Amino acid sequence: MAVFRLGDDLAVRMPRHRASAASLQSEIRWVGQLGERWTFPTQRIVREGRPGAGYPWGWAVTSWLPGELAADRPLDPAAAPALGRALAEIHQPAPVDAPFNSEQSIPLAAREPALRQVLPKLPAVGAGRGLVVDLDAAAALWRRASGVPDDAARVWAHADLHPFNVISVDGQFGGIIDWSDICGADPAVDLGFLHLLLPAAAVATAYDSYGGVDPATVARARGVGLVKAATLAVVQREVVAAVGWGCLVELGVARPA
Repeated sequence: MAVFRLGDDLAVRMPRHRASAASLQSEIRWVGQLGERWTFPTQRIVREGRPGAGYPWGWAVTSWLPGELAADRPLDPAAAPALGRALAEIHQPAPVDAPFNSEQSIPLAAREPALRQVLPKLPAVGAGRGLVVDLDAAAALWRRASGVPDDAARVWAHADLHPFNVISVDGQFGGIIDWSDICGADPAVDLGFLHLLLPAAAVATAYDSYGGVDPATVARARGVGLVKAATLAVVQREVVAAVGWGCLVELGVARPA
């Protein structure tokens, strides 16, 4: 999406290509319904724009959340309870016609090829950052994650809950933006993203506020976090890679040399 400020309280979101146009329409439909029950700060659709004047797709005017991206101002550990409660509100049973996300509505085992592709790259990239990568620790984490049952009932999930889609207000949880990937998924998907947003100890606090998380889901969430972090860590854009490496350190897969 191209995003433009509109005054102090609004923004305009305009898809850059056809696939994003379909995602925005899904967001307008589903978040419009589900969001009525949410109490946490989030981006709301204020007006729906139609194609015209040479622009071929639908667009939207949304509310603007004050604060900074959590990628720029990381969340403090004290933000964990509010974030956990927000995920509990989102994770309601998803109907059969909930959108399918080809990256996130998949079994954990289907993520292994992506992990195998990036893991061998991590030691060299990490060395350039003064970090040592423990591939044995990564393999052990993945074995634990893939060795537990993967039969959780699908729930509604944001499915892209990285620090560029979470708002920080002086380190406190300020809300969630960009729902274009909303879908039905394993709750471990969003819970796995918590490892990119919070220190390891604070993730457990978020789980408590969420209402508790069973050991199998905890293991799968760590697996999701590992795949996402390893994938981000090899991205050329520094602000993205830094998020991935921070998560790998918290997961015990990387450490200072």
